[in-house]
Amino acid sequence: MKISGFRCILITVLILLIPIYGNWRLFLQGEKAEGVVIRISKDSISGIYSIYSIIRYEVEGEHYRIKGLENVEYPIGKKFTILYHPDNPQDAILYNLKGVYFNRMTSVAIVLFVLWVAFYLSFTPKSEKRKSEQERFKTNGKFSHHKLN
Repeated sequence: MKISGFRCILITVLILLIPIYGNWRLFLQGEKAEGVVIRISKDSISGIYSIYSIIRYEVEGEHYRIKGLENVEYPIGKKFTILYHPDNPQDAILYNLKGVYFNRMTSVAIVLFVLWVAFYLSFTPKSEKRKSEQERFKTNGKFSHHKLN
């Protein structure tokens, strides 16, 4: 089975777009607001600490808060653009590359990408350099001897 280069790239791009798909409603219907880091939060789960920047933003006179990325500490007062859903303002993300791409779907994309690479490599024909001595013997009819350095 041979997978063409175009199909390989297409499938890879589709897998890498999965985290963006996780926020498609926000991209289509979302509105922007300005958010400000108001404090740093430290959470502990079983003795493992995670640091989050707490970002506050306002929608129609109501204040909302979201956590920034895990273990990324922004200075208090730093401003961000927040993308939120108008029907549910608590459904929001940071409107930058990190906020858009690192979400609950990122781990799914990573697992699928690793599986895709393993699948692709298992069906890709081996080059002469990657062939074992036994495979070379079968194709050439004799063993080739290499000098080891």
